[in-house]
Amino acid sequence: MVDKLRIKAIYDDFKSNVKLTIEQERIIEMLLKRESYVKIGLELGISERTVGHEVKRIKKLYEDYCKTQLSKAIILSE
Repeated sequence: MVDKLRIKAIYDDFKSNVKLTIEQERIIEMLLKRESYVKIGLELGISERTVGHEVKRIKKLYEDYCKTQLSKAIILSE
């Protein structure tokens, strides 16, 4: 997920189509900079475990986003 979000067009489209919390946006930005969960937690004032939970939520949102994009592509190709 993070590798694909490093592509600016994908990241921008993901952010414009998915409702993210401010905390989730900051976590993604830090993950894109290859920051560790520990550093992200310290920076945001949350535990490493909370960072992990948020990353799981972000991954789920990304999976749903990908499914939606795939469905759109299939519909357009018909």
